[in-house]
Order: sequence, then C-alpha cells, then structure tokens
Amino acid sequence: MKSTNGKGGLVKKLLGVAVSAALFLCLVLMAEAQSENGTSYVALGDSISSGYGLEEDTLSFAQRVAQDNGLELTNLAQDGETATSLLDKLQTDQVSAAVSQADIITITVGGNDLMNALYAYLTDAYNQRNPENPTTQEDMKNAVMGGDMGVLTFALEVGPGFSNSERATQALADFHTHLTQMVLDIRAENPQVQLVVVEQYNPYSYLVKELSKNPIFASSAQSLCAAFGAGVADINNVIAAVAQQQECAVAKVYDAFETAHENPCNASVSIPVKLNLDFHPNAYGHGLIAQQVTDLLAQQVIVPTEDVVVEDQPQGDVSNPAATQTPTPPVQTQDVFQAQQPPATGDTSDLVIWMILVCISGACLVAVTILLNRRKGGKHES
Repeated sequence: MKSTNGKGGLVKKLLGVAVSAALFLCLVLMAEAQSENGTSYVALGDSISSGYGLEEDTLSFAQRVAQDNGLELTNLAQDGETATSLLDKLQTDQVSAAVSQADIITITVGGNDLMNALYAYLTDAYNQRNPENPTTQEDMKNAVMGGDMGVLTFALEVGPGFSNSERATQALADFHTHLTQMVLDIRAENPQVQLVVVEQYNPYSYLVKELSKNPIFASSAQSLCAAFGAGVADINNVIAAVAQQQECAVAKVYDAFETAHENPCNASVSIPVKLNLDFHPNAYGHGLIAQQVTDLLAQQVIVPTEDVVVEDQPQGDVSNPAATQTPTPPVQTQDVFQAQQPPATGDTSDLVIWMILVCISGACLVAVTILLNRRKGGKHES
C-alpha cells in the first residue's frame, strides 16, 4: 500500500486556500456593505449652515464636521431661513426623504427670527417718532446692516427696550412653538436620528472689545452688545428649554464665541469710522462651531426611548418659555455615531453573516470532496 501522507498534505493546502479565499470574499463584502451604509449627516437651517459670506475655498462648519468625522453631508440650509420656513420645508418631499435617512442632523435657526422681530420693532419706533416720513422694515434692515450712522444712533437709543417689547415676546413664543414642532416632526420621520441644535451667539462681543478701547465709542458699543446679548440669551433659553423637553443635544456655541481669541464674525470697524455689522461667522467662527459640534458627536447624546407623541404645549409665560416646561424622566443614551437600525428585511449585517457561512461551508465542502476522492483513489491503487 502506498503512503497517503503526500496526499493528506495536499488536501490541507487546498483546504487552507479555500478557507483563505472565503475569508477574503467576506472581507470584500463587509467593506462594500460599510461603504454603502456610511453615516449620513443632514444640515438644516439658515445662512450659518449654508456658509454665507465665506470665500469660495473656505469650508462651512457643516462641511468641516462632515470632513473631520467622515460623514456623508447633505446640506439643505438656506439663507434667511427662520423656524417658520424650516418647519414648512420639513413637509417637502426632498427634505422629508433626507431626514428619514439621516443618522445625524444639525439645526441652526433662530437668528433670523430674532433679527426680523428687531427690525419690526425699530420700524415701529421710528415711524412713531417720524409719522411724516415713515420707513419700511426692509429699508430699516438695509440701513442698519449698511452702517447708516443716523439710523444706528436711533437704534442704540431705543434698542434696550426691545427685549420687553410685544414684538420680542411674540417672536419668542412663535419660535418656541415652531422649534418644538420641528423636533417632533423630525422625530416622527426618523425616531433614531441624533439631533443637534446649535446655539446662537452674540456677533458683536469681540467688536465691542475693540471699540471699547476708544472712549468715544465705548458707551455706544456696549449698548449695542448688551441689546443683542439680551436677545440672543432669550433665543438660547428657548433652545435649551425645547432641547430638554424633546431630548435633543445643544452645541454650546455662545460661550465659544465669547471667549474667542480673535474676531469670529464678519462685523468690524474701519477708519474713517465705518461699521460693518454683518453678524455672520467668518472662517474662524465656523471653525469654532464645527469644534463644538464635533466635541458633542464624540460624546453620548440623548435619544428618545420611544416614539414622540405630539401634544399641546402648556400655557404659561410666553416671554419665558423655560417656565412652561415640565420635568422629563431620565432616558437611555447611545453613541452619536450609531446609525439608525435598518429594516429587518434589508439588514446588510445579516446578509454578510449569511455570505460568510455560505463561503466557509463551500470551502469545507470542496475540501471534503477532494479528501474523499483522494481516499477513493488510494484504495484503487492499493
């Protein structure tokens, strides 16, 4: 009888090759599955998310967040977006489809709601003082943003009364209602999405530091900063209240801008005296926002444990939305990069597991077949 050691060694080699090929195929399938199911990031909101005012090659904060964290970005932000317009946009097919497939969503909204109310307040005050020469809200906006010193002087005079005005109170109440409904609509469309609302910032804090060095402008600059600071604080209080009630995360941008080492916004002053009150963040400011969002994504973020039900909001002091909130029970947390669970019928991970089993089974079957054939051949030879 001939020795079968050589044949046994050949079988082992063939088995090793078959198993290696099966494992290689599995790795390819897993890589393809991972690439097809990348983490989807949708940016919603206003010109802060769209990157208004940045140079062509400068990344907005949303683009930086996507780049730094390996996310697939769909930017649906629009210049001038308000909570009202964004709430309406969520009902469109394009936005609804993007929201339903997103793993992460950021929202920047509230600044235009505040500014529109401020322009309306200034217009009302101006027309009451100048009934023979009234202006429009659009003209008031253009004059303020254009740095008209006469209009700015008037705005600084009456501005401190804005936070207690009917315009501000109504704007805050509407913002609270619309932001709450916005979050509810997003949760209804995609219960597992990781939702981050970005705080508003005071665009003139750094500018005031520079102007305050000159005693001529110090008083006016501080009044300007205080007026905007009060409005921003009110908006951020609403954001915090809604986030707490609806269990979503908040990117703490306000403090980052207050402690910035350089001007994070486009607002500036030049000689001869010309004020640029553009409140949009510059490249440095977008970097600060991106860092806050990225830091938040590295942590665990609160997610809903069950479907959210739309309920009527409790009535209370609309000028202080936080006072209308009720405590919410503790909820579980999960890593922000955990993607939403796909439907069971199309679970890619299950497909990969089945492919692994099929490949390994096939390799074993090939090896056993070769072994049996070799043994059969050996018997005939003996």
